[in-house]
Parts: sequence; C-alpha cells; structure tokens
Amino acid sequence: MRPLKKVETKRLFEAAARDYPPKVELAFLLQSLEDPLNVGSMFRIADACGAVEIIFTGLTPTPPHEEIDRTARGHERRIAWRRIARIDEAAAELKAEGYHLVALETAQGAVCYLEYDYPQKVCLVLGNESKGVYPQTLSLCDGAVYIPMYGKGPSMNVHVAGSLVAYRALMGRR
Repeated sequence: MRPLKKVETKRLFEAAARDYPPKVELAFLLQSLEDPLNVGSMFRIADACGAVEIIFTGLTPTPPHEEIDRTARGHERRIAWRRIARIDEAAAELKAEGYHLVALETAQGAVCYLEYDYPQKVCLVLGNESKGVYPQTLSLCDGAVYIPMYGKGPSMNVHVAGSLVAYRALMGRR
C-alpha cells in the first residue's frame, strides 16, 4: 500500500462533485434554535453540501451576530437566508415553492434517515436544541427521520445531526 499524502483540495472536490453529484435540491429550516454557534455551524454545513438557503423561524438568531459570524467563518455571506417569523407561514411558503419538509425528530412514524425516500426538493427541519421539533411544526411536515443512537444519550448536537441527514439526502432516492 502506498503512503497517503495530501492533494490539492480544489481538484479533489471537483472530482467528487463530478463522481457524486447531488441528487436533490436542499434547504434548511431552523425552528427556534437558541445557540448562535449552532446557527453559524449550519451556515458552514449549508455551504459544504451546496444547500440553496437557510430559513429562520421563531427564536433563531440571524446575522449579523458576533457568534454566528465567528462560527460561520464567512459562509453566512455565501448562503442565502431569510427570516419568516411564524413556522406555519414558513412551512406554507416552502411547500408552495415545491419543498418536501422533513423533520429530524424521534417522532411517531419517523423513519431511519438512511431509509427515507428523499424527494428531489427537500427542506430539512431542525428543531430547538432542548425541545426538538415542536409538535405544531411536526404536524406541518411531510415526513420525519431519526438517527439511531447507540450510546446512552438520546441525541447529538443539532448541527451534527443536520449534516449527517443532509449528506444522506444529497444521495437521493434509495
């Protein structure tokens, strides 16, 4: 086996985009996230996976914000975002734009994120760090997915969960 060595990042990612093109159009809906560091991290994830935009609802802080800016590392200037204060209005607008809303939540009827049949235009709904996706919000979603947990904790950080599901969704239908 040959030893590994670093390669030019741009060339590697161009090849990956050619070999593994995204099969869905992706957006994120952040429902009442409280921690601006999580919001900043979501900008980085959105940029990394080529998301179209991030939609903020409820209590979620928006740029400009010192902690968001520091964590996002400039990605908050690359990714389109908008604030829609009420979750019901946000869900209605996104559905009118053709998005299929998928909540990341341990809800009745939720499917393992690896098995979900992601449509071509999907908006991942991420909930509050403590309370998750609110019941009212779940009722507005077209589906829900969960990530199996094998340790003692029932969840992981919201931006980590969002990134796992986003990359699985990008691979398209099962």
